[in-house]
Amino acid sequence: MFTYARKLYKLLAVAVIVTGIALGIVYAKRIYQATDFGKTFGPKAVAAKKKLQGMQQNFDLCAKLCNTNAKFMQGIVFPEVMRYNSIKDGIEAESLRTLYVELGEDYANFSIGIFQMKPSFAVQVEMKAKQMLPDSLYKEFQLPYNAINEVLTRRERVNRLQDDDWQMVYLSAFIKICDVQYANRKFTSDNEKLNWYATVYNAGFDRTDDYIIKKIAASNYYLKTGMPGKKYNYAAIANWFYSNP
Repeated sequence: MFTYARKLYKLLAVAVIVTGIALGIVYAKRIYQATDFGKTFGPKAVAAKKKLQGMQQNFDLCAKLCNTNAKFMQGIVFPEVMRYNSIKDGIEAESLRTLYVELGEDYANFSIGIFQMKPSFAVQVEMKAKQMLPDSLYKEFQLPYNAINEVLTRRERVNRLQDDDWQMVYLSAFIKICDVQYANRKFTSDNEKLNWYATVYNAGFDRTDDYIIKKIAASNYYLKTGMPGKKYNYAAIANWFYSNP
């Protein structure tokens, strides 16, 4: 009898412990979700918002062209603007641009500019815009080059990517390409759509839908370039910006 009682007590104790752990996980999850984790970004978030506000007029104009709203466009690039460092970007650009111009992206494919675009990203946008967008819109973006060879084209591409206005052009073209590429995908809300577009922006056009779905839930984005530290969820940061004034 006492043996049975002891077994029953142990089972009850285990059940209490398991229940406690489960409740703790749920509570921690709720706390995490409720916490304004934007506070952990500190000055980076403030500086990024200020930079985007300074470009508001351009965002408003491009939003009309993209049939979206400026806040949605800003949300896509907000994590990159937080990571952007103009001094480091300038040094990096000057040190790597020659290597890229002379040898191509296989030798130097670096993030550059306020929205941290890579030459390989620009090439994808240029190619897909020509293939997928209406001629009138493609001409509106003025993406074709007048350069006579690849070296001069790469030089002009880097010059574009160092210019804020050109980064707006590439971002606008990117959004319109996504509109076509994912036209059959149903999004339940603007937030879900932003999750997808922001993740594609971060991961690249050449990823499968399954990869994008997994990437949306992953925390593998560093806010410090070249300096590993805490990892963040890119889509979550984009949506934090979009959902907050």
